[in-house]
Amino acid sequence: MTVDELKSAIQGLRPEDRRKLALFILELEKDHFRDAVGPQIKEDVDALGKVLQETLDKIKARLR
Repeated sequence: MTVDELKSAIQGLRPEDRRKLALFILELEKDHFRDAVGPQIKEDVDALGKVLQETLDKIKARLR
């Protein structure tokens, strides 16, 4: 089925069915984002936290 055929089929749906379909697509996108991008964001935030902690430790050491 092509995208144009899908668009045509969606236009024929009742509004409540289109909303259900939209929610389904949003859930798919949320899952994809969580699986594809989430782990990288977690790694980046963990690395940033480590760098910040090391920097704070260095500042503390110099102030003593």
